[in-house]
Amino acid sequence: MHPSSRFHSNKKTFVRINNAIRAKEVLVIDSTGKSLGVLPIQEAQQRAQQQGLDLVEVSPHAHPPVCKILDYGKFKYSLSKKEKDSKKGATKLKEIQLHVNINEHDFLIKLKQAEAFMAKGMKVKFNLFLRGREITHQDLALNLMNRLIKELAHVGQTDQEPKLAGRNISLTFTPLPANKRLLKYNLPETETTRIREENREKQKEKENTSKEGNKDA
Repeated sequence: MHPSSRFHSNKKTFVRINNAIRAKEVLVIDSTGKSLGVLPIQEAQQRAQQQGLDLVEVSPHAHPPVCKILDYGKFKYSLSKKEKDSKKGATKLKEIQLHVNINEHDFLIKLKQAEAFMAKGMKVKFNLFLRGREITHQDLALNLMNRLIKELAHVGQTDQEPKLAGRNISLTFTPLPANKRLLKYNLPETETTRIREENREKQKEKENTSKEGNKDA
């Protein structure tokens, strides 16, 4: 049984136990989960002592406060584990800004950043704001976002297609399961160089195709 004390968690919450409980009467739940009804605090503490357990105040703001008879050490461990699990389950979101006229080199840097974040299990949100006359280039902005979907398919996926909201276009990626994530842009320099060259060739082919199409027109 623990001495009269309080448990201080990372969230700045305090749990009163045993003689630190201030209420004169408390609703008591025994170690099996059975309600013992409202008891004077002294009687509740005695019952806990008789079982070699602690009286722990679990709902201090209830009327009367609710206390449980349990092993405080196990209770403390359970709270700590829940906090850790909660932090693990919370997925961080990283935001990356884009420009409609971004060049190929800067675009590759953005891809590397996004891939690195998602490889660590983080969500990534791309934001593209169309300034002034850039609003007339909505097609370029949407094409850029759609390209992101293709370029990052090996590490993440998006739930919906990019859409224009006012002057802003956003796109959020959720990382794939850990065993399905692949690296493409954060590889050793030789491999990265090869991929960069491939991307440049693809871009040149698109530009040439576009020029030929304009000539035919």
